[in-house]
Amino acid sequence: MLIIKLQGGLGNQMFQYAFAYILAKKNKDIITIDKSFFERVEKKSGFTPRKFELDIFNHNFTKASKIDLLSFQHLSIFNKVKKKLGFNYPKIYNETSFGFQQSALNLKSPIHISGYFQSYEYYIGYEKLIKKIFSFSIDKLDQVNKELNLTIKGKNTIAIHIRRGDYVNDEITEQYHGSCSLEYYLEGIKLLASEKKEYTLVFFSDDSVWVKKQFENLPYSKIFIDYNTNENSWKDMFLMSSCNHNIIANSSFSWWAAWLNENPEKKVIAPKEWFKAKKIDIQTLLPTEWIKL
Repeated sequence: MLIIKLQGGLGNQMFQYAFAYILAKKNKDIITIDKSFFERVEKKSGFTPRKFELDIFNHNFTKASKIDLLSFQHLSIFNKVKKKLGFNYPKIYNETSFGFQQSALNLKSPIHISGYFQSYEYYIGYEKLIKKIFSFSIDKLDQVNKELNLTIKGKNTIAIHIRRGDYVNDEITEQYHGSCSLEYYLEGIKLLASEKKEYTLVFFSDDSVWVKKQFENLPYSKIFIDYNTNENSWKDMFLMSSCNHNIIANSSFSWWAAWLNENPEKKVIAPKEWFKAKKIDIQTLLPTEWIKL
């Protein structure tokens, strides 16, 4: 048995599930999901309640039972003997630091895994597989988004994701993550648009009023997306991945939109500082070909 504890929003859940999927494949095992994180529903400073969101993808997800979870927390006599004799037994693995850890790919079942596993290096050699399990179904789009997707496909587009929300309104979250500056976005737009092509800027944000005010005077065609909220937020990820290029926020949500973008000539601009609170090595988070500003 291989249990992955999911936590955070859609982007984080995708990082965790992708890692577990690869590990399960290496172990010839199946994934069981620990959903206990989603039982926390009270909003507190530094914590935003989330819902399980991976059901937007067409997979059968098996939920870990309380008995499954307890079997790792309290070893049976049989498993205690196996542990004492040096045999494989149910283990709990908590990610020890941010970034790629080669040893994590060598973990053996049965195991209960907890962490974020935010590194593209886990997917090396498995890229097609991960893109397949996270493929969006256009049939799930409503008519408005289907038409917008066609519009995006017919233009030279730059997806620009601006995350504000708890990144600016929650003091603890703001101090830890921070938000990308206006200068970062303007520099990114200038860099991509320097090829003198006719670009359409497609803005995605949880604070569309602020975004429109800041960017309305830019000399480019612009589209502002502000209606895919809550359980429909995945549609923004879909549309972002359909654009030619991406300027992402320090957000796992837009990271996945850029990584899933299949344009062979895409350019991705990402913030070189992912966290505000402290210096964390994000070398294995951002693919080498992405432009860091």
